[in-house]
Amino acid sequence: MMSSRWKKVWADFWSNRGRTFLTIITIAVGTFAVGFNSNMGLYMNESMDGDYLSANPSEGEVYAYPLNDDMVKMARAVPGVDTVEGFSSVGARIVHTDGTFVDISFTSVEDPSLLTLNTLKPAKGETVVPKYGEKETILDASALSLGYKPGDKILLELGDGKKRELTLAGYTHAVTGFPYNLARQVNAYVTPDTLEWLGGNTSNYDRLSISVLEKQTDQEHVTEVAQAVADRMERAGATVYFVSVYQPGHHFAYSITQGVFFVLNVLGYLTVFLSGFLIVNTITALMTQHTRQIGIMKAIGGGTMQIFSMYFVLILSFGIGSLLIAVPLANAVSENIGGGMAEWLNFYTLPYKGYTSTLIQQIVVAIVVPLVAAIFPIYNSVKVTVREALSDYGLGGNAKPKDDSVNRNSVLIPRPIRISLRNTFRRKTRLSITLFTLVLGGAVFIAVYNLWASFDKVMVDIQGYFLADINVAFDHGYRFDKVAGIAESIPGVESAEGWLEYPGTLKMGDDETGTQILFVAPPSTSTLIDPIISSGRWLQPGDENAIVIGNHLLQIFPDLKPGDWLTIEANGKETDWQIVGTYSITGNISPPLLYVNYEYLSVLVGEPEMAYSLRIITSQHDSATQKRINDQIQSAFEARGINISSTQLGADFITDQKAQTDILVYFMLVMASLIAVVGGLGLMGTMSINVLERTREIGVMRAIGASNGDIQAIVITEGMVIGILSWAISILVAIPITNVLCYGVGVAILTAPMPAVYGASGIIAWLIFTLVLGTLASALPARRASRLTVKDTLAYE
Repeated sequence: MMSSRWKKVWADFWSNRGRTFLTIITIAVGTFAVGFNSNMGLYMNESMDGDYLSANPSEGEVYAYPLNDDMVKMARAVPGVDTVEGFSSVGARIVHTDGTFVDISFTSVEDPSLLTLNTLKPAKGETVVPKYGEKETILDASALSLGYKPGDKILLELGDGKKRELTLAGYTHAVTGFPYNLARQVNAYVTPDTLEWLGGNTSNYDRLSISVLEKQTDQEHVTEVAQAVADRMERAGATVYFVSVYQPGHHFAYSITQGVFFVLNVLGYLTVFLSGFLIVNTITALMTQHTRQIGIMKAIGGGTMQIFSMYFVLILSFGIGSLLIAVPLANAVSENIGGGMAEWLNFYTLPYKGYTSTLIQQIVVAIVVPLVAAIFPIYNSVKVTVREALSDYGLGGNAKPKDDSVNRNSVLIPRPIRISLRNTFRRKTRLSITLFTLVLGGAVFIAVYNLWASFDKVMVDIQGYFLADINVAFDHGYRFDKVAGIAESIPGVESAEGWLEYPGTLKMGDDETGTQILFVAPPSTSTLIDPIISSGRWLQPGDENAIVIGNHLLQIFPDLKPGDWLTIEANGKETDWQIVGTYSITGNISPPLLYVNYEYLSVLVGEPEMAYSLRIITSQHDSATQKRINDQIQSAFEARGINISSTQLGADFITDQKAQTDILVYFMLVMASLIAVVGGLGLMGTMSINVLERTREIGVMRAIGASNGDIQAIVITEGMVIGILSWAISILVAIPITNVLCYGVGVAILTAPMPAVYGASGIIAWLIFTLVLGTLASALPARRASRLTVKDTLAYE
């Protein structure tokens, strides 16, 4: 048999199911948020590291030409090197049946099973990497969206305009490469003979993949070893183009995901923090309502600790109920969303399992936090004496009498509205807690919308460095007047600029290996670049050894400033350059880009009047026009034997960039919405308590003729007043939160703080959300209040 006190606990839990459900959901939201973030972070990190490291990835890449097997042996002998692999590659374009093109890069691999670095793995659902022979290829599985099936013919267009047709032998999983959906280029593998047939050169390598003996995740150490290999190759007669060391020992998305998970975890625990306030609010109201019951229990012999333990168990049951909801839901959502993100980022997940550390966090959030939050309200209620408890008149019993005088101006406001306004500010502590949760939830919601606008601003700023409608990159330098003349002969092309990109090595102090950089040289009169100058000035016509450095080089050498001199080796000789300004661009860029005037650099490296890329402006700037003209330009170049390595449409550039940043914003909007839900639950709880507290008052109003509509209007108006008041305050609080988010997210993901943008979209969205929230949160309590009879209300204690 259940004892009487535990029967009461069950009755308190089950009799007021609305309050029980509200409390459980409030706790469950925070528990779910913490569990989802922790599970997905652990799941993705474990899967990402496991899949990536199983491919024995290289930590650095040296792009140089020509390289041969003897040079590979030399590279392996460089101190600090563990393994080196040489690779040959060639680019082409897939020609779809509808006439569209997709860039593809072929790498020569005779037998994938013999690879020691950047190994290929079976595609999902397969057990082996497909075998391929002459005029056959295998594609990275991230290109499955193109729709090709094993056995299909793939029509290719080579750089010289020739057509080739390959048979697809199957798909492989190339976890160390960039996926097609992000790079917009397919990674493919063919035999050396097939690569020759496609216009490649297998007698020499064009890339060395390097693995170091130790400190595989130390970027500075890996860069030193890779640069030493590059220097050795240069002394052996190769031309080194650049050295690439990007997040060594980690998947390319590692730093991005860490930044995302950190921000989401902060938002998740903010949800817990807010729900803790709501628990205090709810438990305080509950204990105040039960004051007389506590007095009666004490009068018949109940001890303080006995009563305390009863309510302690009640709160514990709320926590257990929320845990039963949040744990399986967080596991299911983490597995599904984590799997989708893994597919998007090109790594395969491990079988999902629950994580003990996550479960411990959820237990703390669901059980420990509510118990800690409830200790003081419970203790303050159970320590009252029998006399104090029995003399109390329920929720409104200890309220201070109000001044009922009516201000002369207040008669202009209808009486129901005046009652709502009075009721709103009657319980100031409860109102403060409710406003706090709503204001913080609204401020975060608005700040995330502002962050979205900041990302858009970043995209516009980045586009300032790529203002051309079409960017055409060549496989080597061509005379500018020749390629520009061909491009400008195409109808719809207004103008073209020839740019020069050239690798170099920055020599700083006693550093013998140096730091790899890439010169970017627009014409001094260029109108196709609008940089963000953070100090000094931009390049001017007539500048010769003037150079503008960016924030990525400043991360390596933070003491550099305008006026300083740099020594840079290019084309086998060292030249001094004076820094005239610094620019800023967000994103992960390697090697650092240094801007100089085309006229000076082209003469310096012995390639005057030569263009490595062509920046083209079209008469119409829409995507369809850019695509049409781009196809015509490529056909014209190919007909004249000019080899194109890649093209980029200006319209597609922003679309591709936004597609990546929007994923982060969507995740943050989900977390902000959870915070908003907590605020809504808090408002609903407050309105329910307020209605319960004013039960007798409602009875009096009903007795003097108040209709159901009048009662409902009073309650709903009160909820709307609280909501609109919180909305107004949240606009101001969102300003510092926006600044923190833009700085933190920018540094964590884009390597530089983002400019804070304060837009109206978040404010309007939160206003609509608040109005709907206030109406819904008040509707149920209002309906309950309007259904109370005069008899029930006046009999209520």
